[in-house]
Amino acid sequence: MSLRIVWRAALVTLAASGALASRAFGQEYFGQNQVQYKDFDWQVIETEHWLIHYYPSERVAAMQGARMAERDYARLSHILGHEFREKKPILFFASRADFGQNNVTGDLGEGTGGVTEPLRHRMLMPFTGDFRGLEHGLTHEMTHEFQFDIFARGRAAGGTPHPSQATPP
Repeated sequence: MSLRIVWRAALVTLAASGALASRAFGQEYFGQNQVQYKDFDWQVIETEHWLIHYYPSERVAAMQGARMAERDYARLSHILGHEFREKKPILFFASRADFGQNNVTGDLGEGTGGVTEPLRHRMLMPFTGDFRGLEHGLTHEMTHEFQFDIFARGRAAGGTPHPSQATPP
């Protein structure tokens, strides 16, 4: 009987040491898959209607984005009969992965082609290497920017005052 007790004690000791060893291995591994965030050295291109924020590795693409933004602004401003009073910021990210690191919205998923922030009136756009897709996303987000600007100023589209703010005749 004592042999049986010794045998059980040996099994319990072996199982406990195995559990401790696996915890130690897990502790060693913990944190190695965490996302490594970059520090972005932001620069600004100022256009007639936009403050284009980018980092130096994407200057050429940011210049293309700035031209697209001005072209889209002219078209949407004409269609909606509305102009901005101040320049609005656009933050361009060099890749979808960099875009996922932003500290404004966090990563919204792979399908997100841009974001317009209603309270701060700024847009966040990733470059994916597809300029046609970038312009499509930029136009989409810019439409939201116009909506937010129109609503913030209490005006209906076309520049007419909202009925609640119209001056009596």
